[in-house]
Amino acid sequence: MEDDRWPKLCDAVAEDDGLPVRPARYWTEDKLYFWNGYIHITTMAMVGKPTWPGGLVYIDLFGGPGVCKLRSGRRVPGSPLIAAHARKPFTNIVVCEEKPELAAACRLRLNRSGTESQCQVLEGDCNELVQDVLRFIPDRALTLAFIDPTGLHANFETLKTLTSGRQADLLILFADRHDIIRNVDGYYRQGPESKLDKVLGPKSDWRRQWTQLANQNSEKACKLFADIYKNQLRQLLGYEFFREEVMSSAQSPLYRLIFASKHELGVDFWDKATKKYASGQGRLFR
Repeated sequence: MEDDRWPKLCDAVAEDDGLPVRPARYWTEDKLYFWNGYIHITTMAMVGKPTWPGGLVYIDLFGGPGVCKLRSGRRVPGSPLIAAHARKPFTNIVVCEEKPELAAACRLRLNRSGTESQCQVLEGDCNELVQDVLRFIPDRALTLAFIDPTGLHANFETLKTLTSGRQADLLILFADRHDIIRNVDGYYRQGPESKLDKVLGPKSDWRRQWTQLANQNSEKACKLFADIYKNQLRQLLGYEFFREEVMSSAQSPLYRLIFASKHELGVDFWDKATKKYASGQGRLFR
């Protein structure tokens, strides 16, 4: 990735400012590093292009406090601050955060970044705030949306509202191993209005497909639900191009990142942004 600014962004948040942080592990830094690379490549290529007279808009549905702290003590920028420090600026940066203390910390950090006039931090559940989010997306704007919940908290209808009739690239944390697989039989299968139903969207037919899955081991189960989800994005929201990143600890896979775009250039940018990890180590299989 050209102009790797990650070390500078990390240096900028290295000092404890007394505000809340989000506890994280090393795979979170890789996720944010990938997203930073994608933002850099996309904004450099698209900001100011006649194709997007509304500019580029950044949406973060689970923004957190703006800084993550790893177990090692290392501090890294959260997704809202990554967007705020894009080399070419977004027209608007819109962050949703449910917890008041985290929303306040994120707002203050964004204000300190010098992008106050571009930023909106909305306090509350993103599924209830999505109509408010839309007010900050101009016509004919390209939207980059980071959807990073801790579980099954981003409803399909929210994504439909956010993306309908507009170009929006999505990076979604799909909580397959640490939520779906743990709870599918114990909780979600019995309740027709379960969190899983709300995340997968209408007429996903997941119960039949789950019942008919001959081998329900974790790997096959995760693939099944990811395929169902991508098919819903494809059939109902018009997404055509996908990439997946399985984020793992040293012991086992944890969750899946699903990148979705309506244009093949989106996945081209994503592939370029994910050629190496935050450590600088290259990735062998792409």
